[in-house]
Amino acid sequence: MSGLPLRLELRASPVLTLLALAIHGLAMAILWVTLAPLPGACAVAVLMALAVIALRDRTLLRSAAAPSVLELKGDGSLSVHLRGGREIGGMPAPRRYVSRWLVVFELVLPARARRTILVARDMLSPGEFRHLRLWALWKALPAAWPDRKA
Repeated sequence: MSGLPLRLELRASPVLTLLALAIHGLAMAILWVTLAPLPGACAVAVLMALAVIALRDRTLLRSAAAPSVLELKGDGSLSVHLRGGREIGGMPAPRRYVSRWLVVFELVLPARARRTILVARDMLSPGEFRHLRLWALWKALPAAWPDRKA
């Protein structure tokens, strides 16, 4: 296990953005068709605002609260640097989702707060995403990562 943290710089996910846009667009179309004109328009406007907020924060990583850098530590802890300059850190909750396309975990913060971190495959290089998946499953870093520059 390595003593140095593994620093992963996140980038926007075009695939996740398009998928989220498609799902929100479908939901807006369903609301527009099923509701009366005025309530339908109001529901579509609210859903559109929520879509913009979700896309800025989760897929495009443009908001001040969006994660920009993850620092994985060998003891299983994690530091998340946000776009706005803040840093949050702690231990991930035991509940997590790890697949070949996506890693989702909750970060336990002080005062019993939690923050969900979502990382799609195209937000990192293939080697970095593999290391993130292994860390999420085992809470440990490899002794060396040859695909990283020293």
